[in-house]
Amino acid sequence: MKTIKYILAVFISVVFSVSALSQTSYNFNDGLTAAKSANKKILISIYIDGDSWCEKMQSVYSGESIKNYINNNFIFIKLNGQGSEKYNYNGKQYSASDLSKLFGATGYPTHVFLGSDGSILKFKYNGEVLNCYSGYVDAAEFDKILKFFAGNQYKDTDLSKIL
Repeated sequence: MKTIKYILAVFISVVFSVSALSQTSYNFNDGLTAAKSANKKILISIYIDGDSWCEKMQSVYSGESIKNYINNNFIFIKLNGQGSEKYNYNGKQYSASDLSKLFGATGYPTHVFLGSDGSILKFKYNGEVLNCYSGYVDAAEFDKILKFFAGNQYKDTDLSKIL
């Protein structure tokens, strides 16, 4: 009987530990809906399968402080830049691939930030107005980018001055 209780206790601990470590992510349509109801900004991670930089970026997302900051401040959407899934955006239907192009993704990984209403949060980088930030970013720089958008600095500060 003690063995069964012990095994059950270990199992419950493992289940709760794994769920505590997980990153909450949404598909595109569900993420837009969740952002509206939670009044949170949206972080879209545009990736492609099998890309080493996208996989490396995934390890940044799963770091404890980054994961917690994303979960507390954003609705996190993962979008396969080569996907054929269909999503609705601004009254039109797009494939995941077409959506990634619409957002300006030219390489992977790419990060796009939207307002809770789904509008693209444009920002300046070296004086140029952009829709997205492309490329792998280490945890320290990604933390700065997250805070840049969460704190509304994107409205009046050039991102290149932060990084």
